[in-house]
Formats: sequence, structure tokens, C-alpha cells
Amino acid sequence: MRATILLLIIILPYIGIGQNKTSLEKTLWERVQSCYSLFEPNEDGILEYNKIDDSKNGYLKVWGRFPTCGCKCISTVGAYKDIDGNYTLLQKEEFLCEDKNSISSNKDLDKILPENFGIHTFSKKELNINSKYVVFFLDVEIPRFGTDTKVALRFIPFGIFQELNGSVISYDYSQEYENTSVHYIKEIEYMARTIIDDNTLTHLLKKDYESIHVVDRKFIETKIIGPDSWENFESFDELSEKLSILKNAYDIYSQLDFMSILMQWNKEKARFEVKSKSDGPKTMTFKEFILEHEFWIPIC
Repeated sequence: MRATILLLIIILPYIGIGQNKTSLEKTLWERVQSCYSLFEPNEDGILEYNKIDDSKNGYLKVWGRFPTCGCKCISTVGAYKDIDGNYTLLQKEEFLCEDKNSISSNKDLDKILPENFGIHTFSKKELNINSKYVVFFLDVEIPRFGTDTKVALRFIPFGIFQELNGSVISYDYSQEYENTSVHYIKEIEYMARTIIDDNTLTHLLKKDYESIHVVDRKFIETKIIGPDSWENFESFDELSEKLSILKNAYDIYSQLDFMSILMQWNKEKARFEVKSKSDGPKTMTFKEFILEHEFWIPIC
């Protein structure tokens, strides 16, 4: 009898561990279904997609293309264990054709990110924020090994205007969200590349149109807001308004000291803490800023 009890004491913890791992694998696979369910089998009946399946150890990534326009999705999820043996999940999803990106968790993100996390976390000084729209998406690199996790500020593509709701950093964005206004404004990039006088951008921002260089003014009147344009700007004032949104993003960017943060996992608190900060923003002019960053363009 004593031998039987001893055997059960030894075996039961291992049974529990096996059940926890099975449950974790199932949970991670359930999390990636919005991407995984889009993949279709090839002529041989084999599902066409890629994966890194280390779900038994708390990491899963699936990615591939699906029939609609050859669109692509990527879904990555990682599990972080706390001192009580419970898991906090962190997930990143990308749907390229929809311009949809998100990070999510099985918990409130504000309760697992470092305390008082926000745009000020990326600066050594007080920031002057003047924007009606969200500027950055919080990107994350979910590690397969270890728990140190890098988060970085990425610009939401110019033209996707997500209304500000307390922070210039968003945990998700999409061209389809209800609080999002989408405009094809890539002609601003074309304009910035073509103008011969860099002061033209300043004159546009100040609505001092008469001071614009004569060559640039004629170009804008015929190619940016004229009949030969894509008719995305009806007037100088509308062009100035959209340019001002980009200028506000540039002004915030120029004040930052860091663009990425390495977080470490605190098992006792079941949340991340700041381990280090890096990647200062590049020094650039407003014109360079426009030319270097991504604009939204419709796909399919």
C-alpha cells in the first residue's frame, strides 16, 4: 500500500505537467486560428503554409499566403509563465492586404506592459504632443527562446488616420476600423520629391501660398490639386491640412530619445519591466521624413 502511494506521489506531478503542456499547445493554436484558417490545401491536399511550432514550450508562429490576391498573414504568440505557473500570452498578428496589425494578450495589455508605459517611456524629457491622430503602432518581437522581449515604435502608414484616444501609441490599426479615416495621400511623397524649393513645404503649412516658388506652385496646381492629379486634394487648404498631420507626427518623432525598448519578464509581478532602451530616431528634415516613411496605398 505504501509503495502504491509513493508511486502515485511520483507520477501525479508528471501527469499534471503533461496536461499543462497539452493545454498550452491547444491554447496557442486557438490563438492563431484567424490566420491559420485562411490557408488552403494544394493539389495534393496538403495545407500550404509555414510554421514554427514549439507550442509545447510556449511559442508558435504560422504564416503564409491565401488565395485572395495572394494576400499574406502572420500570427505569432508566446507564453510567459508566472510564479504560480499561470501563463500570460502575448501575440502579434499581421494581415498585409488589409494593412492590419495588432498586438494582443489574454490579459489587459496595460497591466502586463511596464508600469506607466506610454510615449514618455521613449523620451528623457517632457514631450509636447500636438496631434489629433495616433502616430505609432507598438510593434513587438516575440522571442522563441527566453523571455526578454523587444517592443518598438513603428509609424502607422500615412493616410490611415486613427483618432486619438488618450495616447499617440496604438496596439492595433487597420484601414477598416470604425474610428479610422483612410485617405490616399501618397501624392504628398511625389510632391516632396519633385519640388525645387524646400521652403515650399513651410509655405504650405503656413497657408502662405503666394510665397511658394513659381515653379513649385505651377506643379502643385497642375499635378497635385489639378485635373491631371489623382484628385485626392481639392484645394491648397486640403493639401495643407493633410501635410500638417504629417508635420505633427514629425514633431513628436523629433522629440524622442529612443525608438525601442527591451523588456524583461517579472514572474512575481506577472508583467514586463524595462530592461534597456535603444535606437534613437534619425536626425532628418521634414522633407526627408516624408520621403522615408510608408504611405497607405490600396491593395486589391
